[in-house]
Amino acid sequence: PGERGPLAMSRDTAVVLFARLPVPGKAKTRLAKDVGPDAAADLYRRMAERAFAATASSSRAASRTLCFSEASEAEGIQRWVEAMGDTSLRLAPQCASPDLGERMRHALTRALERGGEGGGPCAKAIVVGTDVPDLSAAHVDAAAAALDDHDVVFGPAVDGGYYLLGVRRPVAVARAGGDPGVEGGGDAEAATGAGEESESEKALVSPELFRGVPWSTETVLRDSLVAARGAGLKAARESTLPQLRDVDVLEDVHAWVAKKGEPMNAAGNDDAFLAAAKALCRDGSGQL
Repeated sequence: PGERGPLAMSRDTAVVLFARLPVPGKAKTRLAKDVGPDAAADLYRRMAERAFAATASSSRAASRTLCFSEASEAEGIQRWVEAMGDTSLRLAPQCASPDLGERMRHALTRALERGGEGGGPCAKAIVVGTDVPDLSAAHVDAAAAALDDHDVVFGPAVDGGYYLLGVRRPVAVARAGGDPGVEGGGDAEAATGAGEESESEKALVSPELFRGVPWSTETVLRDSLVAARGAGLKAARESTLPQLRDVDVLEDVHAWVAKKGEPMNAAGNDDAFLAAAKALCRDGSGQL
């Protein structure tokens, strides 16, 4: 093979997008209480597609995987992605655990194991939410850069949680040449996401990083940083990535629209999304 250029050499990060099928009644149910299930699902679809577009522009992404919430959604997810024309997006179900931390750990483990170009191992893995309108390729690239010198990096969310979590392969595993390869390789193999993990796979992402974290609280990020230190992981500073807002309720939409005069760096059609968000605010509460 010929020499790999600087851009190719930098594609060392598997990006995982946690998403669900934008079905009314199942997507953004808290937002739906104020605006109705159809409008909530439509806004979520727009946010998710912005996230897909943003990560597609990352200069560090070796692969992108849409990790969907329920295995039963597989056909609908496939149709959604085909309609978008995003042919590079791999698909995989989240594991069946009810615990968010375990689902992220499983997805990150699989990304490190199979998220490289061609379906092989990857040096770093990042999981992001798909309800963060201002997520951009620059955030993904900055997180990947932080993982050059740190074991873990978080993207802080306004609500006290995080919209991005990045990890790198444990140094000892990386030096040893690591974990078993994937027979057959390729996108189809990378998209399975199912099956039991070997002991070596379990070690790729420490369970301690998620243990004892009270999800859906204002202290998720703070508690996760404590957990990272307790696991002996070197975490990047909380200020490494900017604080962004994820959208769960109508108040979040209002707050995002109120900042519409600020530069928007996310990929996608900002004007169309802004118009949809403003309409939702107006129709949902009579404001704007």
